[in-house]
Amino acid sequence: MYSILRDFAYGNINPGEHGYKRNREFEKAAKALMEAEEKLLSTLNEEEKKVYEQVSNAQISLGTMDEIEKFVQGYILGAAMIIEVMTGLEDATL
Repeated sequence: MYSILRDFAYGNINPGEHGYKRNREFEKAAKALMEAEEKLLSTLNEEEKKVYEQVSNAQISLGTMDEIEKFVQGYILGAAMIIEVMTGLEDATL
């Protein structure tokens, strides 16, 4: 029997592996970010570049933590929806 939960537990299912669907809007925003970053970095000295890299890395870390929390909360909400549908309970608590 196929078990989604078992596959998920063993790491055979990775909801984040597909990432964001890249489209024109995404590509345009990514290009604008890259161009602005290159322009900024060209004006900085080596010490300032190090500080900028620290800020950038901290933003990436915070963004990753935020994405994980949103995934977890979405999973909990989805499970609560399934409980409500399967049991008919309208007050399933989160």
